[in-house]
Amino acid sequence: MQLIKAIFIGLVLIGISVLAVFFIWLAPVGAAYSAKIMCSAIFVDGLTSTRARDVDVLADNNPLLSLITTNVDLRNQTVSAHAFGFRKRFAVYRPNLGCTLADDLDHVAQLRNSTPVMRPVTPRPLLTTPPPANVDRRALNNLLFDVMDEPGLHPERRTRAVVILHNGKVVAERYAEGITADTPLPGWSMTKSVFNVILGRMQFEGMMPDIQDPVLINEWQAEPNDPRATINYDDLLRMRSGLEFDESYANPLSDVVQMLFIEPAAAGYAVSMPLENTPGSDFAYNSGASNILSAAIRNLSGSRSTYLSRPTELLFRPLGMSSAVIETDPEGYFIASSFMHASARDWAKIGQLFLQDGVWEGERLLPEGWVGYSTSPAAEDPYGLYGAHWWIDLPGSRNEDGTPRNDVPQIPEDAYFALGHDGQSLTVIPSRDLVVARFGVTRNSGAFKLRQFIADLSTIFPATSDTPADAPIGSDATTTGANDG
Repeated sequence: MQLIKAIFIGLVLIGISVLAVFFIWLAPVGAAYSAKIMCSAIFVDGLTSTRARDVDVLADNNPLLSLITTNVDLRNQTVSAHAFGFRKRFAVYRPNLGCTLADDLDHVAQLRNSTPVMRPVTPRPLLTTPPPANVDRRALNNLLFDVMDEPGLHPERRTRAVVILHNGKVVAERYAEGITADTPLPGWSMTKSVFNVILGRMQFEGMMPDIQDPVLINEWQAEPNDPRATINYDDLLRMRSGLEFDESYANPLSDVVQMLFIEPAAAGYAVSMPLENTPGSDFAYNSGASNILSAAIRNLSGSRSTYLSRPTELLFRPLGMSSAVIETDPEGYFIASSFMHASARDWAKIGQLFLQDGVWEGERLLPEGWVGYSTSPAAEDPYGLYGAHWWIDLPGSRNEDGTPRNDVPQIPEDAYFALGHDGQSLTVIPSRDLVVARFGVTRNSGAFKLRQFIADLSTIFPATSDTPADAPIGSDATTTGANDG
């Protein structure tokens, strides 16, 4: 009897501990995550409330998220979320800035009142054309059908969009039901690569110092002999800042989760991290580094309004990316690590700009050599996986000594990538004159094999010996390909 009583008491204590952990640590993250992701999916991407919750928030995700209650206010364009009435968080949509987390309705009102007015971007649609004559169209269609297909009974791949550019024109695209060529889609960490381009634009326009110069961060310069004051732009771009940072998304207490969903200032949180290694010495993928670069852009921009207009005026307007939005934290800093949305076609323009060595419609937008710098490893990098906020090879494709693995599908050596959470990808293959954008909600890494897809696509498109430096980009609204439900 005593044993049964002890077991019962033990189970009760365990239950109380689990509840305490949930309400103290998990519920705030769950509420913030649910409110933010649903707000962006509904008011930025244009999805239904049901789809936003069932797929974007819950599908193949942490089961505890099902305990979070969400409420969508379509009139006021807000989403609130809470756990049994506790730990309530809000997310509010603002034109040109997407969705931002807020603590309460007063905070929502403050954010609304601080929304800047921006000139709309005039769209400049990509030209479309049939695939080249030397491309096997049946093989291409079969490959795209497979990308959009669900191999099992339970959806796991959830591909939402695929766009393929060849010679700067759309030669094929497919969209899931309810997704169109104009639907903004989240890129997650692909946003990092976009901020590389924004910094390149600032470098070209003389708005920032050399990338080897120390990053001017007030907190680092304020303390005499603070070793973090030696961190330069190159260190941050190459993920070699030396700053301590836990990039684990599975842990609700990790730095990346707290930075994105709990802390009011993503950049401020990242800036506060102590040094773990000597700057420039070791590669450690770190979303905080991207948000420190966002803070540096803010410091270089002078006024808040100038800072908030940087992505639009330096990048989105020249490329005609009318669907693009980068969201901010509650303090008004762009979350450069994670929160950009754009249509698949507009995302593809970023890759095309790089394929054309930073030239767009005959005008140079990036410094000569910037693309080469961004897509080359640091001199001391033994693995050669990462450049400067662009991936040079796909994770898992190298042996421990850095040599390429022979037991994986082979892709062109000159391919490079922008990669994002949940299976987002932008692939550039100069030798094939290809740019490939793929988006989905793919949380099971085995459900979609990007490397196999790129390998198969590379065999369908022969190598080109005379890839033009500036492929023609024009204006044509015709859509090639068909929607795939």
